[in-house]
Amino acid sequence: MRAEIEDLYTTIFQTDEEALEICRPGAGADTCIWLMMGQKGWECCYHDRRGVSLTGETLEERWKKGLTVAKRDGCDKVKSLPRSFFEKGGVQAF
Repeated sequence: MRAEIEDLYTTIFQTDEEALEICRPGAGADTCIWLMMGQKGWECCYHDRRGVSLTGETLEERWKKGLTVAKRDGCDKVKSLPRSFFEKGGVQAF
């Protein structure tokens, strides 16, 4: 995994293998809600929850209401990143 750390948000990019193994796209409730597909490929948006849908709700709000098929809130690998990881900024591999 590779993280691009900005001042206000962090986007994590996975390889196809990492996304399939860790995020489990297509696994229904066991799929991570923060897995997205962007211009650069698979993205983990766990540390970037700013997005708002066309309905005006954030993905987190929709998930809390039970309106998403995916139900898993992140993974241990991403959740366990220490604060010092983000303080470095730039691009970090992990």
